[in-house]
Amino acid sequence: MDQPVGRISQLRLYPIRPPWSLGSGWAAVCSGLAVGGLDLSPETLLKLLLAWLLVDPILGAVWDSGVGSNGGRPRRQRGIYRRLLDPRLPATAPALQLLPYTRVGSPGHRLAHHLGRLRRWWQDTLWPEAGHAFATMVAGLGLALLLGAVLGRTILALVLISVTLSWLAALSQQKDLSKGAPQRSISGQGMATLWHALGEFGIPWLIGATLLGSPSRMLILLGICYTITYFGLIRYTEDFKLIGSGQAAAALLLAGLRHPLAAGAIAISLMPQWGLRLWATDHDQQPPSQYDHIAATGTYLRYVQPFVILSMLLAVLALA
Repeated sequence: MDQPVGRISQLRLYPIRPPWSLGSGWAAVCSGLAVGGLDLSPETLLKLLLAWLLVDPILGAVWDSGVGSNGGRPRRQRGIYRRLLDPRLPATAPALQLLPYTRVGSPGHRLAHHLGRLRRWWQDTLWPEAGHAFATMVAGLGLALLLGAVLGRTILALVLISVTLSWLAALSQQKDLSKGAPQRSISGQGMATLWHALGEFGIPWLIGATLLGSPSRMLILLGICYTITYFGLIRYTEDFKLIGSGQAAAALLLAGLRHPLAAGAIAISLMPQWGLRLWATDHDQQPPSQYDHIAATGTYLRYVQPFVILSMLLAVLALA
C-alpha cells in the first residue's frame, strides 16, 4: 500500500535529446559566453545555469505542451493551444446557470448553453486526454513568468515574446490544416517554422546575452545568422541550403570584424557539413527500396549538429 501522506506532485528532469543537439539551451549559453567572456566566476556560471533553465526545460515545456509540434510538422497528438483554438464542443450539454430567469433565446441563455458545452468538453475530452500536458504548460508558464520577473523587466518581456510566438506557431498550424496540400507546404509550415526558429533560438539568444550583460549589435547579427541555420535544420527537406548559408554569413561577419582565425575555422567546419549534405542528397535520390529516406535524413541531422555547435562556439568566443 502506498504511503497516504506526503508530496502531492513530482517534478522530473530528464534528457530527451543528446547534449550536442542544437536548441534553446545552446543559444542562451553561447550568447552569454560572448557577453561574459571567459570569466567563469561563480556568478557567471549561476547566470548561465539560470538562462539554460529558463529557455530549455521551462519555456521548452510551454512550447512542447502548448504547440505540440516542431517546425510545422504536426504530431499525431494536438497541442493544448490547438485544442483551445478548436475545442470540438459537444452538440448538447446541460446549461451552466450563471444568471437566473434568463429567457429562452436571450444572450444570457445562449451564453449559459455555450459555457455548459465548454464544461462538458473540458470534463469529457480535454482533461482526460491532455490533462497532464495542460498542467505542465500552466506550470511552465507560471515558472517562466516568475523567473523572468526575478531576472529583470527585459527578461520578462522576452519571455512574453516567446509565449506570443508559441501562440503564433499554433495559429499558423491551425490555418495550415484548413488549407489544401499545395498551400500548406508554402505558407502554413513556413510561418510555423519561422515562429519556432525565433521562439526556440532567437529569443533564447537574446535572453542569454541580456542576462550576462548587454547584447552588442554584432552579437545580435551573429544570432540572426545562427537563427537562420536553426531554421534550416528544422526545415531541412525544403531549406537545405540555409544550414550552411547562416554559418557562412557568420564567417563573413567575423572576417569583417578582423577575426580571421575564427572565420577560417568556421569555414573549415562547413566542409564536413557539406560532405554530409552530399551524402544525404545522394541517398535521397535513390529509389525507396534501396535506402530508407527517414534514416538518411535522421543520420544527417544527428551528425551535422555537433559541427554547427562547434561553429557557434568559435564565433562567440571570438567576440568574447
